[in-house]
Amino acid sequence: MKLFIKLILLFMLPFSMLGQNPNPSAELDEFILSEMDYENIPGMSTLIVKGGEIVWVESYGMADIENNTAVSNNTSFLMASVSKLLTGTALMQLQEDGLVDLDQDINIYLPFAVNNPTFPNSMITPRMLMTHSSSITDNWSAMDGYYSIGDPTISLADCMEMYFSESGADYSAINNFSNNSPGTYFDYSNMATALAGYLVEVVSQQQFNEYSDLNIFDALCMYNTSWFLSGLDTLNVARPYNFQGDQYNPIAHYGFADYPNGLLRSSVLDLANFMIAYLQEGTFNDNQLLSSSSVNEMLTPQIPFIDDTQGLNWYTEEIYLSGGGVLDMWGHNGGESGASTDLYINPENGIGIVVLSNAEGENLYVVDELYDYALSLSTSGVGNPSCDPLSVDSDPQSVLSLSVYPNPANHSITIQSERGGVLSIASILGVQIIKQDVKSTDRVDVSSLSVGTYFVTLNNQVLTLIIQ
Repeated sequence: MKLFIKLILLFMLPFSMLGQNPNPSAELDEFILSEMDYENIPGMSTLIVKGGEIVWVESYGMADIENNTAVSNNTSFLMASVSKLLTGTALMQLQEDGLVDLDQDINIYLPFAVNNPTFPNSMITPRMLMTHSSSITDNWSAMDGYYSIGDPTISLADCMEMYFSESGADYSAINNFSNNSPGTYFDYSNMATALAGYLVEVVSQQQFNEYSDLNIFDALCMYNTSWFLSGLDTLNVARPYNFQGDQYNPIAHYGFADYPNGLLRSSVLDLANFMIAYLQEGTFNDNQLLSSSSVNEMLTPQIPFIDDTQGLNWYTEEIYLSGGGVLDMWGHNGGESGASTDLYINPENGIGIVVLSNAEGENLYVVDELYDYALSLSTSGVGNPSCDPLSVDSDPQSVLSLSVYPNPANHSITIQSERGGVLSIASILGVQIIKQDVKSTDRVDVSSLSVGTYFVTLNNQVLTLIIQ
């Protein structure tokens, strides 16, 4: 049995009582919890935007099981390959500024030459890097060495030179390039996207992470987003997990030197702003992320003779509707050790969906259900989310300690924490039964609760409570 049915859905509890979901749905909660259970996912954040506003946001389960930290709408998750959308955005900004030509040879920008040795006279362009048609391949025997515990220990510049320069320690004419001429074949390439990020670094004369901070994250008020752990409160970062031996096994936070292809960490609330910008022709609030023509180009098939789903970093994914039929949405998915992510938008009706989780699994069924639900929702007219970090969500992560005793209990319990707040006690199905203000040390009457398992929540800390 899955660790006593994963502690009777402990990790699946929806935290609607912690944040404000404008359109809650018990039926959708139940579906998502079921999918998390089936996919062995401990924590998940979900969000829908429509008409330039957030119409659904809900987080479930645990960001850190060992420390009893619940997932909140502000929890930062490892994005994996969804990160590529941000890298493509950065490169497109430089194209708008006239600093990069997407159809020029990348060697006019780089400090060392990058060519497919089998086709030395065929140039590789930035557009090819953004469409996985560059003939650059992923040599995992080299790339595995770029991983480290914590942030990367090798700079992006050194990593790129090691991999692409003919004098580099990891250069391989056979393993780093395919036998196809650049621009003629689709071959998904993480290292091509890493090279695109390095191109941004060289042309902008800024570290790629710093360029992203100034030109993307700041412009979109993405306060819980960073390429590196050093740019985040790690207590607010979802720990990655794998499920093996009927239990969740924590994975240490890690990084990799080729980071523009997948190391971004972000929250659903931050990604809402990113999606809204693309759905509003490049504009979020009063900030212009990209021009409308750049957005349209990124969301247009670039290599129809090779792959008619591939835009500039974005691609189309089939979304299945409950009433039958299939819809193509633009976006990207991501998968890394202890992470699975999905982000998709439909520019025709202004709907965007993001699903983030801290284990490897399939999120697309959740995406399908969220899209179906989005079709039924009306917008309120509140407009784009505020850039005031305190007004975006009411459930900031807390590092406060919480204890409950006696446990098991039958009449009353004593709550101890570093400060008081609003205490919630919910059933295993997430139904709130008790809600009251408590002091840092307080007594709570639980005599009304029947025998069973409950969840005590205070300051975003969650504990199980057994009533016997």
